[in-house]
Amino acid sequence: GLHGFWREYKNTFSQIENIGLDVDQVLSPYSPSTLFSRNGKVATAPVIVDEGGSKAPPQLRDLSEQSLRKYVAANLPPPLDLPLLTQLGDSASNGKGDGRLDPIDLASGVGLLGAWADFEQESAASWANYDSQPASLLFEKAGVSDRLFEEMVSPLLHVLPMCPAYDCSAAAALSCFHVFALQSRGAFDVRWCRGSISSLIFGPWQMQLADRGVAFRGGTKVSSIEKKDTNFTINLDDSSESIECDAIVLAVGAVAAGRLASSSPALSSLQTTTNFDKLRGVTCVAVRLFLVPSSTSFNLQGGAYDRTQLPADMAKAMFDSPVCVCGAGIGGIDELKETGFCIYDLQRMHDEFKVKNEIGEDQMAVLEVDFYRADSMVDMTDEQIINLTLSAVSATLGTARMGSDQICDSVVIRARNAVSHFAPKSAMNSPQVKLGEGIYMCGDFIDRAGHASWSTEKSVVTAKQASGALSRDFDLGNSQCSVIPAASDSPQLSALRQSARLLRTIIPPKNIPPSPWV
Repeated sequence: GLHGFWREYKNTFSQIENIGLDVDQVLSPYSPSTLFSRNGKVATAPVIVDEGGSKAPPQLRDLSEQSLRKYVAANLPPPLDLPLLTQLGDSASNGKGDGRLDPIDLASGVGLLGAWADFEQESAASWANYDSQPASLLFEKAGVSDRLFEEMVSPLLHVLPMCPAYDCSAAAALSCFHVFALQSRGAFDVRWCRGSISSLIFGPWQMQLADRGVAFRGGTKVSSIEKKDTNFTINLDDSSESIECDAIVLAVGAVAAGRLASSSPALSSLQTTTNFDKLRGVTCVAVRLFLVPSSTSFNLQGGAYDRTQLPADMAKAMFDSPVCVCGAGIGGIDELKETGFCIYDLQRMHDEFKVKNEIGEDQMAVLEVDFYRADSMVDMTDEQIINLTLSAVSATLGTARMGSDQICDSVVIRARNAVSHFAPKSAMNSPQVKLGEGIYMCGDFIDRAGHASWSTEKSVVTAKQASGALSRDFDLGNSQCSVIPAASDSPQLSALRQSARLLRTIIPPKNIPPSPWV
């Protein structure tokens, strides 16, 4: 599936530059995203920081609603600026009185400030306090309204940590929202790779490493790891061959780590791996559809390119952004009951698919839909998954359902248990970067109470930390493994945190503090 690159992915951007690539050539400009719930369009999150504009705060030049919003938001600390600048949609009623968010619903989110101040991102004690509780309890105690939860909180949970609130750690929810949206001005701003990450980033990186003598064994499976004295033996392809080495850095997912530990004496003997079997994964399905091109729609917003050949009603529904973030339960489709997904118009995102000026037979509209927590659909046939995808897109956008005759080609990719699942009590089972003497690990589920980052950025950070630990252990003096710290707290958040620390010493809450606690 596609991966976003958020503004605070500073270590990731630095690593792309270290490969010798120009970040602005590889990644698109920052782009807005449109959020959909099962009731319809909820909001479009704008790009907060204008890279090319003036650094001076906006002036109040008129009394229009937009000018007032920008002026007030510029003078508020994050994250209070984000709700003011977000363009709310008009979710249709679902028969329960739910629909467009009103000011009371938005104000109910302020109840999370207490927990947000109390939960310190890089504190093991904070993670211990919150990780054992489900996020559903967090939002209940914070007083978040049912409508705000259904329209905004729940859809974001289904596509960021990729799980429903009852199956998501409260610590993970707070950390995720902090990193992706709240920690700094423009934290929710996101950009996308201009093509496949494999070809634009990993391809050049592999060539650079190969030139330095690094050997790659693509498609080779590690069956087990053994240790004798201070040396390791990595058995490949059911022990048909092996590699001898001095040290190992594991860069595998949580479920794969558990399987490898169970078959590897060098891992199973370590105290740090005893809970690997408790680590869980999220199943994902990615669908890419190559479609018969419709008449070109122009002057669309939010993408690297402003035109598409998707059907006109779809182009209109995705006018504000080529990226639609979709919560669970859309269209009343059974298979999507707990499945979130994202819809991407790749003609507006990827260089290779952009609409050409001349008409040619090779032009096709390209639509990608990535499903998260897709256990209910992963075992379907490709045809069934594609039919479900067409229904999901139509239900989300309120557009005519495309027929199979409009599909020229398709690709369906299944990734079972491939993404880390941050369930309650999962952080206590996540290891540090050093597992034992000579063996290290990196990934987005490693060292959860460490550097305040998520997803790709967390993987890059822990990879640098693992490399640094290895370099120190083996006296490698020329390694470049420094980590850029996460964004520091704003003065306002620092003041809230000080109050929370003081209050915790006076009235320690039993688990998650209720809304009035701070």
